[in-house]
Amino acid sequence: MVRRSIFLGLVLLAGCARSEDASVVADLNELQPVERVRTPEQDDEQVAIGNWRETLQEDESSLEFGPTGTPPLFSLRCNARRSVFLQRHGTIPTGDLPMMLVSIGSETRRLAVTASEGPVPMLRASLSPSDTLLRSLADAAEPIMIRVGDALPLALPPNPSVGAFLGRCESGAGAVAAETDGNETEANSAAEAEPVDEAAAPAPAER
Repeated sequence: MVRRSIFLGLVLLAGCARSEDASVVADLNELQPVERVRTPEQDDEQVAIGNWRETLQEDESSLEFGPTGTPPLFSLRCNARRSVFLQRHGTIPTGDLPMMLVSIGSETRRLAVTASEGPVPMLRASLSPSDTLLRSLADAAEPIMIRVGDALPLALPPNPSVGAFLGRCESGAGAVAAETDGNETEANSAAEAEPVDEAAAPAPAER
């Protein structure tokens, strides 16, 4: 009986020890910070560093994105027919041209592209004025994902300037503004280039 009592006492002590150890491990797990492991898809969604800025490209109104003082990474361009070009700046791959994938939330569109040579080569997709993707771009409240072939995805930050630019292009004001600005610049340059010679001006008539 004595041995049995001693055995039962040891079993109870061991059980208490295991309970205390389990409690300590649980407490440690609660105290330690949990590191969230990012998936490759989440890494692709890191928003690119840069800002949106309006400019002219070949006398057409454009909205470029990229770091300040560097060539753009991406741009939107409006032509006189109110079509919008989506332009991914950078090197042009050899062989068959890839598709441009534009994703906004759960919406993804595959667009055919053409290559544009120049000081800054680019791949260009075209959208008609009635394309519904333009409204999605204008109203975007989350990053606009641009994927072209095997190149690294580009996550563009949403910005009210995108909607404002596309709105002007839809109404035809974008191309008109670009043309007007160019004409005003030429007129101002011509005026500055032709100074008035006061000595050659006729004297006022004597009464």
